[in-house]
Amino acid sequence: MATLDEAFVAALTEASGAVERPMPRSAAVEVTIGKTERAVVDVVDGRVVGSVDDDRQPDVSIPVTAAQLDDFVAGSDSMTQAYMRGDLKPVGSTGALLPMLALFDDEGFRANLSA
Repeated sequence: MATLDEAFVAALTEASGAVERPMPRSAAVEVTIGKTERAVVDVVDGRVVGSVDDDRQPDVSIPVTAAQLDDFVAGSDSMTQAYMRGDLKPVGSTGALLPMLALFDDEGFRANLSA
């Protein structure tokens, strides 16, 4: 079961290095599980580069369940398809959401993230 801690942010950062064609977008992206777990990552040129400073507001917030996040990491469900079905309801900029969707659609990213 995925948890949104510093180890998860480090895994996102490392896994995004495997992306061959990152989406050239930058944003502060928040992922939340419930009201207590939260990770805000800095996406620069389509790659996660680490956590965002506490004073910076996220451009988009993506609320997920722990089961959804596990499915997205495993590739048994697509974050993009969940968004299109209405099962994923981000709050904020759609443009800021796109690089995260592109990352989770990348097979190499997911393989490195789940390792």
